[in-house]
Amino acid sequence: MRARILDKVLKTMKRKGRNSTEEKHEECSVISIKDLEDKIEKELLPAAFGICNRIEKAGKEEFQSQLKQFISKDCPLQKCVILKGNTGKCPNPLCWIAEGPTWPEFLTPEIGAVYSLLMDTYVEALNAPEDPDEKVTVKESPLNVMERKLKTEETRSLLFGLFEKTQVLKPRLSMIKDIIYAHNGGKYTLSVPCLIIQIEGILHDMSYNFKWKFKEEEMYRGESAKVWAMIQKLNDKPFQNALTNFYTRKGSFEESPRNLIIHGRSINYAEHHRLSTVLFLVLVYLLAFSLMNT
Repeated sequence: MRARILDKVLKTMKRKGRNSTEEKHEECSVISIKDLEDKIEKELLPAAFGICNRIEKAGKEEFQSQLKQFISKDCPLQKCVILKGNTGKCPNPLCWIAEGPTWPEFLTPEIGAVYSLLMDTYVEALNAPEDPDEKVTVKESPLNVMERKLKTEETRSLLFGLFEKTQVLKPRLSMIKDIIYAHNGGKYTLSVPCLIIQIEGILHDMSYNFKWKFKEEEMYRGESAKVWAMIQKLNDKPFQNALTNFYTRKGSFEESPRNLIIHGRSINYAEHHRLSTVLFLVLVYLLAFSLMNT
């Protein structure tokens, strides 16, 4: 019985050995990125604009914190009657609460600038009729608006200034300038791979500087964190899903857009500005995240 089993195992091993020496050829040379437009417009674009939600939440939290601090320390009543609609009962009607502050006032100038840039981009893409009863429609993709903005000195100066003020990302400023120069020159074959690389590098910058901790299976040889693991640390599910789908392999057969581009297997990614522009928006997300957590 044992002899038969051993003989069967040996035959199987020999058969596998013969199969392993078989030569094969490449099934294809160029691989198109599946559903690239959907990945750009339906995944990466809304995910990148999601930083506005984080900024708004942080601004409102700071606003409420300042309100509570002011009321507890400076209000004679230890409660705000203005916020309850009883303005006439306020012993100090000239206090700053009476002036009607709003949460954007409590953002840092840098974060406020990012928020304004993105919201202006989104609003400019809308067709807002004067009649409030008429429906607001989208007249063009926000990507087209951002593409125009990247060509302006105002937007470029803003982005360069923000990188300059972010110690974690400041060393990358010269590379970002080169990438914007390539993008604005329509050389998306250059800007897209470089943006993919810089975004990945920025994730490592943040991982190191913010001292994120990873499990063994989330790292390569215990030295470098895997991209999907770093993206998870951002704690933003839509952004995590969109960026993970772009950067990492799904299953065993479908390569990630990141790999197809960086390894030269895809050549159809640079036919227009859209992928390059949306990656700039991802860059802005990470820039704002760094500023908010420094």
